[in-house]
Formats: sequence, C-alpha cells, structure tokens
Amino acid sequence: MRAACLSLLACLPLVTGCQKRLTQEECYSLLDKYVELLLASDRSDTSPPDRMKLKHEARAKANRDPAFAECSDRVSRREFECAMQASNPDGLEQCLL
Repeated sequence: MRAACLSLLACLPLVTGCQKRLTQEECYSLLDKYVELLLASDRSDTSPPDRMKLKHEARAKANRDPAFAECSDRVSRREFECAMQASNPDGLEQCLL
C-alpha cells in the first residue's frame, strides 16, 4: 500500500505538469475578468461603453508590461480556472498566489 502511494505521488508532477498552457486569449480573458470584478466592486455605476473602454485600456497597458507577456508561462490551468470562478477581486488574486 505504501509503495503504491509513493508511486502515485511520484507521478503527480507528471500529471499536473502536462496541463495545457494558457493561450494569449485566455490571459486576456483573465485580465478582462479582473477589470470587471474591480469595476463591480469599486465603480458599479460605470456605463457599458466606459467598461469597454477601461478593458481596452487595461489590455493596452498589459501589452506593454513584460510580466503580462509571461502569463501563459506563469499562470497554471488550475489557477486560471479558479480565478475565472472568482466572485470578487480578492478571490481572483488569491487564486493566483
């Protein structure tokens, strides 16, 4: 039994390491989700056109940020899925820690 458990634990990195990397579009979806949560939390009266404008501004800033370029390398599939289910900015941030 113990040997079987050790074998399973030894294989765990192989299983989790083979998860599909995030696409650039998924990274943008994560950014959009964060902007939406921030707006809902801090500026709930923002009009839909202004929301869209703020998302575009966030994407433009992200495109200039070297850290955002590493999103697909740094954010795991599990972290992404957790973050996309978050209901507030703090919850999203916790998923990415």
